[in-house]
Amino acid sequence: MDRTLDRRAVAAMVGALVAVPGIALVAAPAGIAQEASPEASPEGSPQASPEASPGASPVAGEQVEIVSYDIYFEPKEVTIPADTDVTIVLPNEGVTLHNFSIDDNKNEDLPFEPIDIDIDPGATEQVAINAPAGEYYFYCNVPGHEAAGMWGTLTVE
Repeated sequence: MDRTLDRRAVAAMVGALVAVPGIALVAAPAGIAQEASPEASPEGSPQASPEASPGASPVAGEQVEIVSYDIYFEPKEVTIPADTDVTIVLPNEGVTLHNFSIDDNKNEDLPFEPIDIDIDPGATEQVAINAPAGEYYFYCNVPGHEAAGMWGTLTVE
């Protein structure tokens, strides 16, 4: 019998633990208002595209998708063009609340306003970013999620 667990199996177990009555997860309040869609709709949700594949750059430099799962981002490494308006689309395919943050956590002298977006299960949020060249650390600020591996790198070039 194979006892090896893949990432999705571990995520399902963590999601099940989160759903146990008596255990509550509390997200930190957003400090800065962001451009975010109030709710996702099936017809308004973007589909996966070549722009969302790991290491790919958006074709037109306008949109990229980073999906939240329980407990990881996909893709974990994203590249976008520098000094260009790019919309980051953030669907949450997990069973619990997730967050997308780029702030002073592992980003010394952040050259743009911090990003802090909560994403309800099944919802899709989005945020616009225009950043100078550099590497920026993003993560889920829900307690325990970053430590469990829910983080990634946004490369701007």
